[in-house]
Amino acid sequence: MAYDIELAFAKTLAYEAGEIMKKYFRADQHVETKEDNTPVTIADKKVNDLVIEKIRTKFPEDGVMGEEASWHTDCARLWVCDPIDGTIGYTMRIPTSMFSIALVIDGKPVLAVTYNPRVDELYSAVLGEGAFMNGHPIRVSSRAWGEGTRITTSSHEGTFRNKEVLQTLKKQRVYVHALLGLVHQGCLIAEGAIEGRIFLYNGAHDIAAVKLIIEEAGGKVTDLDGNEQRYDQPINGAVMSNGLIHKELLELYANSRH
Repeated sequence: MAYDIELAFAKTLAYEAGEIMKKYFRADQHVETKEDNTPVTIADKKVNDLVIEKIRTKFPEDGVMGEEASWHTDCARLWVCDPIDGTIGYTMRIPTSMFSIALVIDGKPVLAVTYNPRVDELYSAVLGEGAFMNGHPIRVSSRAWGEGTRITTSSHEGTFRNKEVLQTLKKQRVYVHALLGLVHQGCLIAEGAIEGRIFLYNGAHDIAAVKLIIEEAGGKVTDLDGNEQRYDQPINGAVMSNGLIHKELLELYANSRH
């Protein structure tokens, strides 16, 4: 299997990160506010530091691009990490926060691991080898656009603040749910629980791992304009789907900008 050493390493790292996340989940999280007005906890920092330490030791020729700290980001092999995706939910003790890491080579994710320690669910994928949850194969849903389609958003993202867009979705009987935890939602797409998500921001660490997991599960992830993009630099948002509703989600985003 390709990248078997890296995959075993990433899984072990995810479980170690999960122990840190569990330690502080109901303890004093030492919450601070970053310049972008989002929270960061002691657990975010400790996990990010752990990732850099472990990769420097195991793969000294690789780099790390983390949300809270990075190391040698000019490397062709880059580990792109979100130490705790869904920190807002983490600070509220909502169990949808996840550790996320992807091995990105020349801008393309080739290996991904995400982990939710509260429910002990580990998702993984290697390019060309399928996607798995706790070792079991997962697959996106076969639901096309229309009645019963399930898409998610965060409560503050602008796509679904457009009243005309919301009215159209209501008429089409498409369900829109606001959830916390982007990586969690990406994994839900990969296992077929929901069909799509639009992400408006530029953090590659948010998307790199779930892009590969979703696509290895049969889905599709592009930027907001429907194009492929690199994941070793800021991104142009993301549209994530089961592949069958991708066109409609791109149109939905385009219409919401008017």
